[in-house]
Amino acid sequence: MLLLFVAIAASWWTYRTTVPEIKPLLRLFLGTLRAVSLGLILFLLFEPILQRSVSKDVRPVVAVLIDGSQSMALSDSLLGDSSPQLPDKVRSLQRSLAGLDVRYYSFGSQIQSLDSLQSLQIVEGRTDIASALQSVSEQLSDVPLSSVILVSDGLYNSGTNPIHVAERYEVPIFTVAHGDSTTRKDVRIVQVISNELTYAGSSVPVLVRIRNDGYSSGQLAVRLSDASGVLDQISLPLPAPGTESEVELTYDAATAGRTSLTIGINRFVDEATFRNNTSSLSILVIDQKKKILLLAGAPSPDVSNLVRLISSDETAEITTLIQAPNGSFYSGELPQDFSETDLIVSIGFPGKATPPALSVSVANAVKDGTPLFFILDRQTDLLAVQRDFNDLLPVTLESIRNGFLEGSFFETTSAASHSIFDTGVRSDNARWGRLPPILLNESRWEASPSATVLTSSQIRGIAIGDPVFAVGRSGRTKSAAFLAHGLWKWTNAPEDLEDESAAFNGVLKNTIQWLYASDDNRLVRVQPSETEYGEGESIVLRGEVYDETLRPLSDASLSIQLTDPEGQQFPYEMTSLGNGRYVLDLGSLPAGSYKYLGLAMRNDGEIGTDEGQFSVGTRSLEFRNTKADFALMLQISSRSGGMAVAGTDLETLPVLIRNLPGFQSVSFSTVTQVRLWQKLPFLFMVMVFLTLEWFFRKRFGMV
Repeated sequence: MLLLFVAIAASWWTYRTTVPEIKPLLRLFLGTLRAVSLGLILFLLFEPILQRSVSKDVRPVVAVLIDGSQSMALSDSLLGDSSPQLPDKVRSLQRSLAGLDVRYYSFGSQIQSLDSLQSLQIVEGRTDIASALQSVSEQLSDVPLSSVILVSDGLYNSGTNPIHVAERYEVPIFTVAHGDSTTRKDVRIVQVISNELTYAGSSVPVLVRIRNDGYSSGQLAVRLSDASGVLDQISLPLPAPGTESEVELTYDAATAGRTSLTIGINRFVDEATFRNNTSSLSILVIDQKKKILLLAGAPSPDVSNLVRLISSDETAEITTLIQAPNGSFYSGELPQDFSETDLIVSIGFPGKATPPALSVSVANAVKDGTPLFFILDRQTDLLAVQRDFNDLLPVTLESIRNGFLEGSFFETTSAASHSIFDTGVRSDNARWGRLPPILLNESRWEASPSATVLTSSQIRGIAIGDPVFAVGRSGRTKSAAFLAHGLWKWTNAPEDLEDESAAFNGVLKNTIQWLYASDDNRLVRVQPSETEYGEGESIVLRGEVYDETLRPLSDASLSIQLTDPEGQQFPYEMTSLGNGRYVLDLGSLPAGSYKYLGLAMRNDGEIGTDEGQFSVGTRSLEFRNTKADFALMLQISSRSGGMAVAGTDLETLPVLIRNLPGFQSVSFSTVTQVRLWQKLPFLFMVMVFLTLEWFFRKRFGMV
């Protein structure tokens, strides 16, 4: 209103007198034109915004998870005779849920949305029920999810126990058990146990567990073979029906390298499946162990847990020296020559009792190229660290405070792309926050210019930003620093935090391997995601290409020549992902050993090559057990607040779902804003009114 008043007042003032004098009615007309145009201009100068709110009701959503793993394709399971037609049970489920907002998904190792149930395929080589439940909850986080229907045989061979997920699930899970819970006639390999690595010239025991279901008698032949033929074999009577036998075979490791082994048993008449009569094993044969020297300023739970963690790595040989209060070591002496040491791990070292000469001796070894993993402890002599190690660590000690605060850490953006945090267990900041608090030093630490900070401090849920875990180089030396005490709380977390503990243990192991691993200066690098694949698993090759200065190249062409077990060669092209990274998904391949040769080209010039091998075994995790686990399905439903529904009672599902307390529509409001000063109609109106006023003023000869 104020703008309108100003516009009218200004127009009246300009048209109170005119030259020449015009009639009052015409003066009123021209004044109105000016008032309107002036009012519009003043209105638009204030940048007005028109805001509109639209509300809509969103129906509750029901998610249906269908097990797409190979175990569902047994003779009397979901697909019956493997006909391409829509399975009767799924079709019946679809009919019973008509009228509800239903989202369909299939899962095996990963979850995928189904546009149509006709696209359901029973081909997955792994089953991860827990991950499927978590993924569907995340994907539907923006809609009112009321319940989940799980159709499965209850047989999982990947991921965590789905019961743990069901106990914390935010909506009820209704289970539809499928398959045969009765015991089928089958002789199968239950488990193969052996060392994943060994040393050249040694003999490796291979323990095979075999189960007999349904056969009263027979002779069992167990054989161990590689590409060259049978290496060892044993013949024995079948175990009693419903029991297992253990057989020990022997592999003699001759030369260094990775070897793919196959364990097989003979077939019997009328077996449920022959796909569990073979299994595969990959063993890495190495020349010698890495020598690790662990120095501790005093005994502590962190020391004992770290020793146990390193000792579990069969590629490592650990020597532990723990200082006594008088400065000597409880057992052994500090070596005079560190040339045979591949890595120094210091935890609380140098300590309060460490003689300066010992601290300097270790610092000189690091200067000469021995990698260092520095872990802070209450016993750490911070003055000695500042004096002897400041230039050797990825962090520098700027000011000293001896106090510690309870806290945690959060991953930086650098952690996501660093190999140290590639543990195979999904890690995130929420995961670290669930672990018990550790002690963070109150001293002022700064990251070195060449350092990579992987985690920063967090106290009482507030990000402080000081480095907690960093890696880097000083000259030709790799180093890592973990500025926290009480790591034993994370390496030995309770059972309900076993995933979090496994992720942290993986980080520590990867750190040690990263430190003593030799630098790779190859310009072209191609590696499979695994060295041993199971039947039906997707084979993925990952590549990296660099220029002479080791800068990533994303505009190169990286081709792959694949050689199959028969010697036939097949060409492929890898896809660039940016930042010098490339990927190739080969899909599933028949069992056997494969070789590959990668060739990188740029501007018709060769950058370099890389080669390697991988194997596809005949193992099939999906057929290790052919008996459906109805008990697990019942536990999943009951622990989540849902129900187990028989395949013949699917018509009751809509009633059960609609009676859920959370089954109600949710109202969402959408607010839209229109910036009126940017709209052409308003500008056009201003031009029209100004033009009309100018026209009539000229028409009547006004100045």
